[in-house]
Amino acid sequence: MDTAITFRPLARADFPLLCRWLNAPHVRAWWRGEESTPETVEREYGPQLDGADPSRSFVFQLAEVPVGMIQCYRHRDSPEWDRTIGIPGAAGVDYLIGEADRCGHGIGTAAISAFTGVVFTLFPEVSVIVSVPQRDNRASCRALEKAGFTLSHEGMIDSADPSDSGVAAVYVLHRFERGGNHPG
Repeated sequence: MDTAITFRPLARADFPLLCRWLNAPHVRAWWRGEESTPETVEREYGPQLDGADPSRSFVFQLAEVPVGMIQCYRHRDSPEWDRTIGIPGAAGVDYLIGEADRCGHGIGTAAISAFTGVVFTLFPEVSVIVSVPQRDNRASCRALEKAGFTLSHEGMIDSADPSDSGVAAVYVLHRFERGGNHPG
């Protein structure tokens, strides 16, 4: 890929674009649940912008053109999810490429790879990044593998979120595995 991925914090001005992305068929296949509306996007992402939710969401861009969204959160901030995944000291990462014509070109891998540094900087106490796509979402699993994540385990996840239905693939990237960052 010729141009570097850049990140900027999600803003309310991005909500119409995010709503469109979340309703795109290639995204809805994996980000399941009710169809997104301006109200549901505000309900989900507004608290982050207002400081009431410690999760952090970013728009990622290629040549300053928005291509997708990526978010991170400490598992400890969601105790139920933390118990469900069971990996101590973890931060989670979720992502989507909103523009269908951008899928399959290595952009997801580049965004995930670049974002790991952002996560470890935002959450210095975190020792591992976890991402939990559906096992059948082979493109997402492959992007994680190419970004240096390894498969920890597969199985059903106890979650009320419709996006978690089906067999999950739990991928991990330890801080010391990334770019020579060694513990200590």
